Order: sequence, then structure tokens, then C-alpha cells
Amino acid sequence: RALIFIECDNPAIGLMCFVAVGLGEVSTCEISVRVGARLKRGDPLGAFHFGGSTHCLVFRP
Repeated sequence: RALIFIECDNPAIGLMCFVAVGLGEVSTCEISVRVGARLKRGDPLGAFHFGGSTHCLVFRP
């Protein structure tokens, strides 16, 4: 599993967390984004190696 916390420029969104969950046959969750990097829509965060996976975004209430 991998957690990436993202602070959005839009204060209505604020802090969110991208949760990458490798299923049973996934050998690695590779994170390619670095601390302090500025991202835009569509930028890659990383990759799963060998097999299936799932992910979710978690927002503050």
C-alpha cells in the first residue's frame, strides 16, 4: 500500500490522500512523485508492478 498526501490550491478541497492498494499478486507500489512537487491533472504519481490493483481518494469532511 502507498499513501500520497496532496494539498490542493483550491481551499474548498484542501488536503486529500491518494491511497494505492496493491492486491495479492502485486509485487511493488512504486511512487514516482517527490515531496514538494507541484502536480497538475493527469500527472503520474507512480505505478503498480505485476498484477491488479485498486486506489481511492480520501477527502476531509
